[in-house]
Amino acid sequence: MSEVIEAAPEPETVEAPPRRPWYRRRWLRILSWTGTAGVLAYTLIRLFGLETGWLLVTTVAFVPYFAVAALVGAGVQAALRHWAAAVATGAAVCALAVVLAPRVLPEDQPAASGPEFTVMSVNLYVGQTDLGKVVELVEEHRPDLLSVQELTPGAAEGLAELGLEELMPYSVLEPDELAVGTGLYSTHPVERIAAVGRNSIFYQIGVEVDLDGEAMRFGAVHTAAPASAERIPLWEEDFADMMRPDGGAPWVLAGDFNATLDHDNMRGLLDAGYADAAEVMGEGLVPTWRPTEGYLNGLVKIPAVTLDHVLAEEGIEVLDWKVLDKSGSDHAPVVARLRLP
Repeated sequence: MSEVIEAAPEPETVEAPPRRPWYRRRWLRILSWTGTAGVLAYTLIRLFGLETGWLLVTTVAFVPYFAVAALVGAGVQAALRHWAAAVATGAAVCALAVVLAPRVLPEDQPAASGPEFTVMSVNLYVGQTDLGKVVELVEEHRPDLLSVQELTPGAAEGLAELGLEELMPYSVLEPDELAVGTGLYSTHPVERIAAVGRNSIFYQIGVEVDLDGEAMRFGAVHTAAPASAERIPLWEEDFADMMRPDGGAPWVLAGDFNATLDHDNMRGLLDAGYADAAEVMGEGLVPTWRPTEGYLNGLVKIPAVTLDHVLAEEGIEVLDWKVLDKSGSDHAPVVARLRLP
């Protein structure tokens, strides 16, 4: 009999482990979680007013832009199926949306019955803005009270020559070099309040106004700009010394606050008994400031933010709010129409 030879068994095929999808790669997950951690940290700083130092104070000014960027980031994380990170980032976006929403939702107004008046604020950009345009705005909008920041001696003389003092014959002026000077013009008799003066860098002017027989108080505001670490204490000091409601004649403040509604200092001022005219009208996200020049030959520009405000003591009705076109300044003029209680 012939010998039966069995065939050798074929070697078993070892299947390679399934390849991890590209969107699950470790470095991508680490990058995603790092972004989420940054979003959560920024959100907590904003929610609890934890901004300290130059870097945090300046970056908190850009919360609306950050919220949009974080929303895009959450969408990217969802597209990468990094669900946990997407949910965490999305929760932070929702928290920021809650604090931003009141700025685009008009508020109910108090039923005021006193005299109406108009307030305007103009930053002259160290006296370099078009002074003729400023006078034209006064002629067009007929403000009862005008707050002027960065009023240089030359600008004060130029406004007088253009007839501003004829349009608004009552004034308290503190012109000075660079951006230090401040001016307050009125169509009604005013009496300066001695307690308000030059707190840190810029002049702050406060007056009591006889508004058709009704007494009110008005402040021309220009706080120190938190543009460097050295300026932060001065900026904080200005807000600590800011005029606040005290049960007397109602206050209205107008000017360049060098702060947005996302800064803790500004929110503290509102909590003291003020309402922001722009926020009340649902226009609190309309920007008022942007540098005239950028970086890298103008290719990179700082986003526009809202630094100019009109604050009315609670009980004053806000009838209208406008941000006007800029003319040679980094700040846009603002105007509000109000009614006393």
